[in-house]
Amino acid sequence: MLEGRTYALDSHGHLGRPEQWTERVGQALAERDGIILEEDHWWLIEFVRSYQQTYAMPPLMRVLVRALRDHHGDERLGSRELYRLFPDSPVRQACKYGGLPPPDWCI
Repeated sequence: MLEGRTYALDSHGHLGRPEQWTERVGQALAERDGIILEEDHWWLIEFVRSYQQTYAMPPLMRVLVRALRDHHGDERLGSRELYRLFPDSPVRQACKYGGLPPPDWCI
């Protein structure tokens, strides 16, 4: 329950109804998992949400790495930095906290 509303979650902890997502809901889902969302977390979540909206699927890891490098202007960055943000799976957790269903290919 958040702000007097109840949210149904699927077996992976993702919102059952993605249209209910707000940043506050995403923050609460992350806090349930012991993650405090900071600026880079939100950048990643918004990137994944935008990519999903454009391509009807979440980005592959290599797409995230390229976007991260472009975002920070540093070619040395890689998947290690993404796993520091979301240790279990950067794509899956960004989907989870961004109100998106879990990707079929990383379950």
